[in-house]
Amino acid sequence: MISLENRILYEYRLKIAKIETLVKSITAHREPKSQESKDASEFLDILISETDQFYENNSKVLSSNGKKPHARSRLAENKEWIANIEKFYEENPR
Repeated sequence: MISLENRILYEYRLKIAKIETLVKSITAHREPKSQESKDASEFLDILISETDQFYENNSKVLSSNGKKPHARSRLAENKEWIANIEKFYEENPR
């Protein structure tokens, strides 16, 4: 049975993968000024907002497992998150 913690981590990985896939699609598009690209950019903003909200709601679990907010995130850095991430990497060096 999957624990809640593992489910949160898996869901976050999926959200990040969706963002990265859409970014690659937008940057590789033939016509960057087309309506399709503009709509994709708007959808990307929605995905980023949703991912930020997910991180805020589950920040304790995510930061305790070494997960930082995504690079495109609009969240301000939080001292608690940074401390949890640093603690995780001290206990689990790469």
